[in-house]
Parts: sequence; structure tokens; C-alpha cells
Amino acid sequence: MSNVTNIRPSKAPNLPVAPQQYDSTFQNQFENILRLYFNQIDSAIGQLVTTSSTGTSISNPSYVISNTESPYALPPYLQVSRGLVSGTSVVNIYGYQSSVGTTFIPIWENATAYTYPPSAIPMVLYSSSASDTAVSILISGLDASYNLASETLVCTGTSGVTTVGTYLRMNSITTTGTNNAVGDISLSNVGKSITYAKILAGNGKSQANIYTVPNGYTFYLTRVNAYTNQVGNLSSSYCTYRVYTKNSAGLVTILLQAPFGNQYSSVRVAPRAYSGATDIQWQANTPSSTAAVGIAVEGILIANGTV
Repeated sequence: MSNVTNIRPSKAPNLPVAPQQYDSTFQNQFENILRLYFNQIDSAIGQLVTTSSTGTSISNPSYVISNTESPYALPPYLQVSRGLVSGTSVVNIYGYQSSVGTTFIPIWENATAYTYPPSAIPMVLYSSSASDTAVSILISGLDASYNLASETLVCTGTSGVTTVGTYLRMNSITTTGTNNAVGDISLSNVGKSITYAKILAGNGKSQANIYTVPNGYTFYLTRVNAYTNQVGNLSSSYCTYRVYTKNSAGLVTILLQAPFGNQYSSVRVAPRAYSGATDIQWQANTPSSTAAVGIAVEGILIANGTV
């Protein structure tokens, strides 16, 4: 008979007393305490359903529990990260821009508004440095029907190489292989007049808060964190965060606007669902001057029909 697994009982947390006025820092701490507590409960339940050679422990108290942990003992979101839940994947979207101005823009490599391709088009991959002739780049986007499409190209320096496929949307470009780029890597239209994705030298991956949900999937947003060098002075030293969406018919919706200084955080109790073919931009601006802004987005992409 194998050794009994030690199942540690969950201890109810000591919840802090809430301030009289809303405080985002307190709210985040309070949610983290509850999250850790429920993770302990999930882990304990997972261990109870672990099976051994003699049977399942909870069906008969006399049975011995195996000391081999069931993969389901871990919290569900870790199972998604491990690729154990079919039809699902974790999506992390990071963006940074050091010169956000008074006009709302998505947080990406250029301090400008973003222009989407008018239709599915071939794109050109090129570098700002002639030395980048052996840099492998994975291109991840969507085709004319918003279906997932990708390919890997080797950069040919400043001259550029054209994609094999055509793309209606571009979600990311990532350096693969062993060679790092010396210059900035750009993916643009054939005339190189409109940039659709960019990797700044040394980053290895595009950093853009621009994402389009693939056809046949739903994106469930779980968390957003925004950061700025602004200190939160209500007269001028702050940023405004907003969420911009556009559906395939061209309908634009501004879902959220929120001023913040230093940082903004949103953890969804019930994840927000974005349907396939929805363009999403996480944007920011300042009332005056310029600011550095970084935004981190996390969610889960689930194929429609997944149980």
C-alpha cells in the first residue's frame, strides 16, 4: 500500500477592514487574498480525487490515496497554461510607448493611431539595418475570413521579403531561431508606407496592445494592468485609459474610460467576452505633454463549442 497523501486543510483568511472610501490598492489586495484562499480549496479538492491502484479515495474512506499528484489538483487556469484543456490557450498582450500624447492611441511601437489593412493583403517584412539578413520571424495574424494564419520568414535586411499568405489582421510578430535583430523589424504594406507590426531592436517580439479575436473563438479578458510615469496630479499629471473595439461591420464602441496616475488595475470576477472578428485596442492619452505608458493584458482564448 502506498503512503497517504498529506492534504493540508484550508484556513479561512483574515480579511482586512475596508476603508470608508473606495481604494484600488485595498481592492486588489482583498481580491488576491480571496484568490489564494480559493486556490487552496481547489488544490485540496484535486488531491481528494486522485486515484491509486486500489481505487478512488473519496469512494471509500479506507482506501489509500496515492502520493502521485493528479494534474487536476492545480488551479484550472494553470491547466490552460499547461495545454491540458483542449480548445483553450492563454493570451498575453503587452504594449509600451514612451511618448503618449494628448490623442488617444493604442499602446504600441509607434506614437500614432493604428491603421488596419483595408482587405487581406500581402505584407513586407524588413529591417532598419542591412545586417539583419538571417533573422527568422514568426508572423501571426488572420486571413480574409478572420481565421488564424501564420508563417515564418527570414528577414533580408532593408530590402524586404513578401509574405506568402495575405493578411487582414496582424496580432504579433516574434523572433525565432538563434539570431537577434540589430535593427527594428517592421511588417508593412508593399509600399512600406503603413506599419502593421513592429519589433524594436533588442525586444525580440512586437509589443502592441492591438488584438483581433480569431473567427470561431471567443476571447475572455481576465486582467488589465496599466502603468505610467505620471504621478496622478489631477490638474495635468495623469493618463486616461480606454478600451476601443470595432466589429467586422465597422461599428466602433468605447467600452471603458478611466483616468489614472502611476497605475491602473482591473481584475474581472466574471471575464469579459469578446466575440470572433472583434478588433480591440487598449489605448491611453494625457491631458498635456507626453507620458510613458505600458499596458499588460491577460485572457483566455476559447474555441466556440468547447465544453
